[in-house]
Amino acid sequence: MFDTVGVTGCDRLSRQFVRLELSAEAFRKPTWVPGAKLQLRPRRGSLSLRTYTPISWDAGRGATELIAYTHGTGPAAQWFEQVTEGQACEVFGPRRSIDLREATGPVLFIGDESSVALACALHGITDDVAYVFEARDPAGLTGVLAQLGIAERVTVVAKSTDRADLLRQARHDAAPTPYTLLVTGDAATVHAVRRDNRGWERSPRRVTGKAYWAEGRTGLD
Repeated sequence: MFDTVGVTGCDRLSRQFVRLELSAEAFRKPTWVPGAKLQLRPRRGSLSLRTYTPISWDAGRGATELIAYTHGTGPAAQWFEQVTEGQACEVFGPRRSIDLREATGPVLFIGDESSVALACALHGITDDVAYVFEARDPAGLTGVLAQLGIAERVTVVAKSTDRADLLRQARHDAAPTPYTLLVTGDAATVHAVRRDNRGWERSPRRVTGKAYWAEGRTGLD
């Protein structure tokens, strides 16, 4: 089930964000779709898997890039905090998750720190995107996004329980023409956006997305 891959690049974007290049002969074979997922097993022999979104895929070189947000004290967070170039790890995939090719027309992207890799993958296929992020450290996330080339039409608001600022900004950035609404990240935020957009004056043509995590739960895919 698993392929052993090598870490051929490691870039610390900030204290909590790391970008890795992983290389393997197996990566020359799969057909990668932007938005697909790759599952990583941080501990050999463990059944614990964590899911990440490749931001690019080079089948010719057999290489892919991941971005991880290292929060918490779980095995994956610990592995990413300590990883260095030259190490090896085990991965499974890529597998189907969100197909970004279906995000037609203008896109309104809503997410958080866990959504950064998906935003990068989307940025690689279209520039007609308005990004709205919620973050515990808005200035820190803005700086990471800028390093990744996502600096235009980006708003990062402070995370709050009522999500009022996030929803207000999303309504403001909704395109006047038919657009796709793509929302990922906190399960509670995904639910709030899906519920709120039904009353928007400029409603989306298509709504898609996925919860990446939920308060009090672990291993949410």
